[in-house]
Amino acid sequence: MLVMLGLVATAHADKITPSGPLKAYKGPEGELVAMVEISDGKEMLVFFKNTGGTADGKTLRYLFEDLGKGDKTVYINKKVGSKTHRSILAEARDNAWEVYVPGKTSDPLRLTYSEDATAKIKLDEVLAAYKP
Repeated sequence: MLVMLGLVATAHADKITPSGPLKAYKGPEGELVAMVEISDGKEMLVFFKNTGGTADGKTLRYLFEDLGKGDKTVYINKKVGSKTHRSILAEARDNAWEVYVPGKTSDPLRLTYSEDATAKIKLDEVLAAYKP
């Protein structure tokens, strides 16, 4: 069941459904990153627009951890030999995000929540840009 404003949803093997609201964040030069929780809040779809780099125009799937008190981490686990390392894509403190855009410099992009951008972006656009 999917209720778009209450956002109660489940993930199906063949179809991604959100388990949280779609939120858009803007950067200082018009960059846009939209995020939506999936898999009951254990994963995050991240959509990049006007960011440059290899991910521009794409939606990527990451692991997600809500640490409480506004602190959040979006990451991927990479296996190197016999060890697993966490590679951070984004970190939030008090709803302000720092995002490392794939294919760009190592400096993070600082983003703030935008109600305007959130109202304009559509979940269908984010899902259509995701290619597993």
